Amino acid sequence: MIPIFLSRPNPFTEGQNYFLTMLIDLLKSDGFENITLLAKDYKPDESLKAMNEIIQRCFGFIIVAFGQSYIERGYYKKGANSNFDYFDSKEIPFQSQWITSPFCHIEGAIGFNCGLPILLLKQQEVKDDGILKNGRHAIFCDTFSTATKEQINSFFKSNSFRNAFNLWSQQTMDFYSFVMKNKLKSDN
Repeated sequence: MIPIFLSRPNPFTEGQNYFLTMLIDLLKSDGFENITLLAKDYKPDESLKAMNEIIQRCFGFIIVAFGQSYIERGYYKKGANSNFDYFDSKEIPFQSQWITSPFCHIEGAIGFNCGLPILLLKQQEVKDDGILKNGRHAIFCDTFSTATKEQINSFFKSNSFRNAFNLWSQQTMDFYSFVMKNKLKSDN
């Protein structure tokens, strides 16, 4: 089994639990062992060091950005004065958005820093922020809904997910093979 790090908030709905079960079953069937730090494992004075050490022993990384906090109506940069010297320095209203766990961003940044292939799976209506913004740092696919088991099953069968997962899987296996081959050379 190839160890990969699975970053995700603790699921709190039946749909999120089902999604996570489906993903973990898929990973196992494809030869991946998911490693996740649980809430009970986080200690403020040791978390970052422990996360870094665990992530460095992995060969791939998946972020599941479940919505955790719901904002019915809010503002990004409330009260901001527009200033062209700074990026996005104006007040922007938004509504009906979820925010994921900050640990998805923190752990994802560590995975990125370690050079791991990253697959990003984002629940619908989760705010595009930090590591969740589209870019070359991760492999993205369409967002998913956890409203029904049928929608979750459709997501895992979709071309968007299958293509992204297959690309991530190949990059992860290639990285694993490269590291293991060089480890064998250095051991001899």
